[in-house]
Amino acid sequence: MFDDLLGQKPSPLVTAAYDDVAQMLRRSAKMFDLACRTLLENEPLEVDLNTLDDQVDAGERMVRRAILEHLAFNPKVDLVPSLILASMVQDAERIGDFARALAELVPLAGRPRSGQFAERLRAVAEEIRPLFDLCMEAFLDDDEEKGRQVMDGHRRNRVTLGDLTEDLAASDEETDMAVVYALSSRILLRISAHLYNIASSVVQPYDKIRHGDEE
Repeated sequence: MFDDLLGQKPSPLVTAAYDDVAQMLRRSAKMFDLACRTLLENEPLEVDLNTLDDQVDAGERMVRRAILEHLAFNPKVDLVPSLILASMVQDAERIGDFARALAELVPLAGRPRSGQFAERLRAVAEEIRPLFDLCMEAFLDDDEEKGRQVMDGHRRNRVTLGDLTEDLAASDEETDMAVVYALSSRILLRISAHLYNIASSVVQPYDKIRHGDEE
C-alpha cells in the first residue's frame, strides 16, 4: 500500500498507529469470542466486556490523536495513509461495540440458545472469527490477497445471514428467541461488514473504501 501511494516507507508514527489498530482488533476479537460463547454456547461471562471495550475506545482516541499531531506538524507527509488510518480505526472501534452488544442479548432470551437458528448463527460466528486474523495480516503485511479473502468472506456471510433472517421470519419461533436470533444475525453482519471495510483499505483505492467492490 505505502510503496504504491508514496514511493517510500511510512513514518514510524504511521507504522506505530497501524500496530495500534491491530491491537484494537485483537481486543475486539477477544470480546467476540467471549460474547459468542455466552450467547451461543450458553457459557457464563466471566470477563467484563465493558472494560475491554473501554480499552478499544482508548485505542481509537490514541490513534486519532497521533494522526492529528502528525498532520499538524507534517501535513504533506503520509497524508493518504493517515486518512486510511482514520477510516480503519473507526471500523475497529465499532467492532468492539458490536461484540459487546452480542453478549447484551443474553438477558432477552427466556431459555438457553439451542436448535437450528442457534446452530446456524454459531456456524456464521465460526466463519467470521478467522477474518479477524486475516484482516490484521492484510493491512500489516500489505497483503491484498488476504484482504480479498476477508471481503469474499463477508459476501458469503451476508447471503447466509440473509437466508437465516428470512427463515426466522417464516418460523414459529417464540417471540423472545426470535428477537434474540434476529438481532444476533444483524450484529454478526455488522461485525463482518466492518472487517470488510478494513480489508477494503488494502484492496481498493481510497475513494472506494467501504463502498462498492473493486473494478
